[in-house]
Amino acid sequence: MEPTLHMKQGLNLLDRILQFYPLMQEGDRATVELTEQDWMVLYDFTENPDGVDVRPAAITEMTVDRPTRTIILTTSDCTVSVRMA
Repeated sequence: MEPTLHMKQGLNLLDRILQFYPLMQEGDRATVELTEQDWMVLYDFTENPDGVDVRPAAITEMTVDRPTRTIILTTSDCTVSVRMA
């Protein structure tokens, strides 16, 4: 399946997060902040069932903690909390 433009934007954000989070990593955790608009794009990607098939292999799990407005990305070496700035 060919990803939609919105899904491509979500993939682009994920790639940028994967490149950036090691700079913010402390032990096995990292926190990354996105603008409200970028966070919403990533949220839509995370909630889209088709996103599982196209997400980067480095991400083993993606979940959303709605009460704290945090997207949690799990990689082999880190849990990345993505928050709205």
